[in-house]
Amino acid sequence: MAFIKAQKIRKDESGKIISGSAAIVDTVYGHYGSYHSKQTVREKLGKVLFLSDDGKSGVFLSPTRGLVSYDAATDSFDEVSKEDPRISDAGLFPETEIHTVFGDTYLLLEFLKSSGMLGVLRSVFSKDTDYERVLCHVLHSILKDGARIGCDDFISKSFASYVFPDIVLSTLHTDSAFFSLLGDDKKKVAFFKAFVAMMQKESPDFGKGCYVDSTPLPNDINDNPFNALCCHGVGSSEIMSRLALVLDEKTGLPVWFDFIPGNILDLSEIMNIIEDVADTLGIEIDSLVLDAGYVSTELLKAFNNDSEKTIIGRMPNRRGYPYKTLYWEFKNEISKGKYEFVRKGHAYFGKQKEVDLFGVREYAYVYVDHYNALKRFSDYLSEHQEEYDQLKNRDKDWYTVKYGYFILLSNIDTTPADLLSQYFCRTEIEMVFKTSKEYLNLMPISKWTDLTVRGKILADIIDTIVLLLLRKKLKDTSFSTTAVFGKTQSLMCFRNASGTVTVETPNKQVKQYYSMLGIKVPSHVKLTTFIDGVMHPQM
Repeated sequence: MAFIKAQKIRKDESGKIISGSAAIVDTVYGHYGSYHSKQTVREKLGKVLFLSDDGKSGVFLSPTRGLVSYDAATDSFDEVSKEDPRISDAGLFPETEIHTVFGDTYLLLEFLKSSGMLGVLRSVFSKDTDYERVLCHVLHSILKDGARIGCDDFISKSFASYVFPDIVLSTLHTDSAFFSLLGDDKKKVAFFKAFVAMMQKESPDFGKGCYVDSTPLPNDINDNPFNALCCHGVGSSEIMSRLALVLDEKTGLPVWFDFIPGNILDLSEIMNIIEDVADTLGIEIDSLVLDAGYVSTELLKAFNNDSEKTIIGRMPNRRGYPYKTLYWEFKNEISKGKYEFVRKGHAYFGKQKEVDLFGVREYAYVYVDHYNALKRFSDYLSEHQEEYDQLKNRDKDWYTVKYGYFILLSNIDTTPADLLSQYFCRTEIEMVFKTSKEYLNLMPISKWTDLTVRGKILADIIDTIVLLLLRKKLKDTSFSTTAVFGKTQSLMCFRNASGTVTVETPNKQVKQYYSMLGIKVPSHVKLTTFIDGVMHPQM
């Protein structure tokens, strides 16, 4: 007959066994000296985890069977699950350490904090779940670097997965709730007010000199409420919308945007933008940089030489504008050295002339980019030699400069070299557009309601601002944001049951990237403290 023999059993104050061992012992009857029986150990049961009051059954951590229960009455073993109530508080199954990507997420969150952007976002999104959702999407948009990974999967694989306690990760699988949240026009106004106020704390002149430009957003979404059919700037009619941005002249950072159906930014739209920015942010837009399609009689009259606002725009090549007339007027001077200057490795001809357009006096700046003119003329000849041979000599002369010839209209009286520098410096806005379109996937818009379209554009502008701030921080280095975040992804971490994150030892390159952004690589992160800093950033 077998029974359980327990030894050195110790219990705590609650009666729970904290130490002791046991074995299965058989009693054998017979003549054994002065006794009629003897006891032999059949099997060691190992550590005692639970023992019934009568001592006939229990749960053991056996050296041969592992976690097992044994009943002496039936002499049988059974499996034991982790959830068995007899061992639920035995501490056998501590929470496993989580091994996850740390370097890029922590770095960006710390940068958002140090740059003040966390405070800006928190002031706009006071509800915890809204704020956390916005941060999840900002991290995903900037750090995914073109990878086809959803926001939910990205966050679940990163340090961010346990920084945002109020977000159910599965809700990040669809972005409708996020874009609907940001689509409220009050959020747009609140964001730019907070952002401009933050920037003006460091630079009081931020926003005092602004300019506006726009970019087309062609797409195939028939139900997009902002789409309209137009043929401006394209070879045929096309469905598109248009994004207009207002940028601070010194920093190139957006201070406002507007989203317009179709592709025509006419005077009324421009004046609406100017009024919105003045009324909402108290900022006066004092200059415009426009493509040829937006230069019109009304625009020239509104921004004439007497206006306090300045305008630079390309002269259209259409009736009513002396586009080719000015070429013939200056034809013999184009090759003269006195009118030449060099900018960014290109040699330019440039000359200013005051002209009368529709009763408005403006300055026309006539340019020929000799490099582009020669290169594109050579390309033309290689494919259209016969066509060129049929031209009159007068037209042949025109073709030698045609592809590098352009005219800028302005109410600014300065030198051709200076005005061209102003034009190209202000077209830093093109870098903003490129950042939004290519890096942050502004295109395709892929939304079907007024609310979600507006929300997507605001989300992309917020991401663009964060990325531009990062680039400005790295401008004196030879490293791109892609390189920085790509390399720092190699830094991993472990989270233990007490909520402490242990960070692996960073390599020299990771330390360098952190240092460039003024951030120290931690050896440990106490989650409760870090989460509090994220959820309650200083303004």
